Amino acid sequence: MTQEPAAVQTPTVTPGEMVLIPAGEYIIGSNEKDPENPKQFTNAYPEHKVKLPAYWIDKYEVTFMEYLDFSTKTMYVAEGQEEGKTWRTFFSSEKAKQPVVYITWKDADAYCKGVGKRLPTEEEWEAAARGPNGYRFPWGNEWEANRSNTADTGLRTPVDIGRFNDVSPFGVYDMFGNVQEWTEGLYKAYKGNPKAGDQQFNSGYKVVRGLSRSYMNAKSSGLWVRSAYVPNYLADFGCRCAKNATPEEAAKAVAPAK
Repeated sequence: MTQEPAAVQTPTVTPGEMVLIPAGEYIIGSNEKDPENPKQFTNAYPEHKVKLPAYWIDKYEVTFMEYLDFSTKTMYVAEGQEEGKTWRTFFSSEKAKQPVVYITWKDADAYCKGVGKRLPTEEEWEAAARGPNGYRFPWGNEWEANRSNTADTGLRTPVDIGRFNDVSPFGVYDMFGNVQEWTEGLYKAYKGNPKAGDQQFNSGYKVVRGLSRSYMNAKSSGLWVRSAYVPNYLADFGCRCAKNATPEEAAKAVAPAK
């Protein structure tokens, strides 16, 4: 049975709006074992801290309408155009405010650069999602049903940005559910991971973060989950952008209360 999402906290959704994340030390990764193989650590092992300078990140995922506007103005041709399976295949006017999907890493990178931004690093993405306390979920450490668009809602489809009360401590939306998002970096093992020598970490894959609208058992998951794919892979992946903060902007950045 489909359940209505929890009410959002912000009455007005503005695509392209950004949130300033203050400089600081942030918790990345997890020491939890793989729920499907309790004898092994996940690719997010070990939990560690990273120091990040202040930066901006999109408050919402990039929408179909934003991507259409970018493509029209720049005449950008999507990487999968020759196969006839790109974001345009899945676009309709009813989906204008939904996250754009079926873009490759190159498509996501081109969009962010085209609007004067860049893709966030994996660490920037996770810090913006988990906040200064390193929460498991955007809203805290305890699971709350219907806070994000994952399989437990029964919708099984992406929805308009900002519809769910899936909001991080910094006020960034839809980082746990809705669609998975490309990030800037290559897929590498964290220092201390016992599988650091595995080929998967040295294959040129790009990291995808967040969970999808069809992700099962979301309550046993966490914002540290890492996925990786070849850069030209086409699936229901989207993106959000980031950019560096100026020294003046960084000085004004304020962290939420712990």
